[in-house]
Amino acid sequence: MEVIGQIIIYIMMGFLLIGAVSAIFNDEKGFGKEFKEGIYAIGPIFLPVAGIMVFIPILSQLVTTYLAPIYSWVHADPSLAATTLIAGDMGGYHLAFETAGSHGAWIMAFAVSFTAGSTIIFSIPVGLAMLDKRDHKFMALGVMAGLLSIPFAVFIITLIMQGGATPLRSDISNTSASDTPFNLPVGDILLNLAPLTFIVLMLALGLRFFSKFMVKAFIIFGRGLEIIIKLALAVSVVQYFTGVFDVFGTWPLAPFIADGEDQFRALEVAGYIGVMLAGAFPMVHAIRTWLAAPLSTVGKRFGFSEEGAAGLLAAAANILALFRVVRFMPPRDKVLTIAFAVCAAFTFGDHLAFSANFQPNMVFPLIVGKLAGGVIGILLAVWLAVPYARVLEAADRADGTIDAHEYDAHVHGHKQDHESSDATAGALVGKADASSQSEQDSEMNDGGQPATRL
Repeated sequence: MEVIGQIIIYIMMGFLLIGAVSAIFNDEKGFGKEFKEGIYAIGPIFLPVAGIMVFIPILSQLVTTYLAPIYSWVHADPSLAATTLIAGDMGGYHLAFETAGSHGAWIMAFAVSFTAGSTIIFSIPVGLAMLDKRDHKFMALGVMAGLLSIPFAVFIITLIMQGGATPLRSDISNTSASDTPFNLPVGDILLNLAPLTFIVLMLALGLRFFSKFMVKAFIIFGRGLEIIIKLALAVSVVQYFTGVFDVFGTWPLAPFIADGEDQFRALEVAGYIGVMLAGAFPMVHAIRTWLAAPLSTVGKRFGFSEEGAAGLLAAAANILALFRVVRFMPPRDKVLTIAFAVCAAFTFGDHLAFSANFQPNMVFPLIVGKLAGGVIGILLAVWLAVPYARVLEAADRADGTIDAHEYDAHVHGHKQDHESSDATAGALVGKADASSQSEQDSEMNDGGQPATRL
């Protein structure tokens, strides 16, 4: 498995060189633009990474004091509590290292951070800010289904590493030897997943039955997080250059730049991710360009519009790329692509870059587990969310939120593909789509108008 991870890294480095050479001649399109965008990503990445990482000492203390006893009571490692809420490349990896009871638990917490953590701390608040208001309810349905797939994705990642005794680094470094095999018994893996499973079920139930409240709560959460991140980074920079806050006693926040104690602070982490993205983005561009025809064919086979099929690939690189095209998708595709992105987002972008730097032998298990979780999310969404998305779409059409002929090109252009995809999806998930019409009928009121209870 470590060989596969190294091969992927070498492929990315090859595309990095192609992108750099292309950028010399034209950095406004193609490989040159993708190379430049990867380097330019360092700035946007640094702000949230630094804002969270400077809080690690405080978060570590909170986890140890309040959450650790709860997790210990159910025989789960407390490091998973932190990474359920914080992405690995936004400080979760470092925080898990500080709070984990074992090497195996730390690595499992890292896997959690790239599914649950990245969704809760980044994808949800950013998505609610970027998407049109009318699409918030479709995002809620997609997230609901996607959250339920997280335990499956984490289990697959850890099971692959356990089965292959994958050698991993035992410290936070990008140069140390990967000489510690992943060794966490399956029973411990399942115990560690118990609190996470409970949390995602609660969130999913909240999105299902209290969607308006949850959407508002997510918006408030995202805004509050943004304020904290900016203020924390600002005062940390002031303290680093002036020491003015020493008058208040011991400084509680961690440095944002490398020092003698830690060579991998926020600035270095953001830089490492950015230079890896300079290879990852051109690689994804090549996949998207060279495989456009087969990907479009496969997408149509499963009833996706052209935008929906492109959105799946975009999400696998960076969820921000998906959010840019969601408005052009039919509601069904909005739900399915977002459900896919809960686990699969950043697979070939930020998360690949981060893991390639700090745990290169995890690259292959992460890719397989995250993509498998994304597919499971789609299947759960077909079963649980798509029927209600159709009800909501009907309601939006009835009140004019969706124009009468909006998305008609997709509906008519892919009608037969949609029917065949429903049959295929039905075979995979108990013919869930085949029963969606009856569920939709049950959502209609006595006057024949669609209900709007979400």
